[in-house]
Amino acid sequence: MEFEAILHEFGLKTGAGVLAPDENDSVSLLFDNEHEITFLLNKKDGAVLFYSEVGDSRTLDREGCMRLLTASLLGAQTGGAALAVHDRLDKVVLWKRYDDSFEDCTDLEKAINAFLAQIVHWKNQLMAPAPASPDAVPPPPPPFGPGISV
Repeated sequence: MEFEAILHEFGLKTGAGVLAPDENDSVSLLFDNEHEITFLLNKKDGAVLFYSEVGDSRTLDREGCMRLLTASLLGAQTGGAALAVHDRLDKVVLWKRYDDSFEDCTDLEKAINAFLAQIVHWKNQLMAPAPASPDAVPPPPPPFGPGISV
């Protein structure tokens, strides 16, 4: 079944109404009045990209960046999704690509629920302070003067 037809069925089933991609081939939905997911359809290859803003990148320190990079490694701690920084929006974004993987509305619902669980998890993780490491050592000074530090 084509993603647009599945999305249409999903909208009717959930009471969201008729859902169809806009002129940019995207649809954004708000879940639980706080978690927005944008679905971006790539008509050339049939892939669908889910993405959601999960935090403010301006609040990330070095440890926070390391947590995100570590979690994103092969999607091991993100349910197969990846975390990235959207530099123009100053937001941390969770995203996942699906290649022709929805057979019906039930498959889409399962994917949305799994993605929502990751959104909630990462929003909570990014709001929580980084765990203190008792043996943390400050980074060495830059070799060529103060420069840029993170």
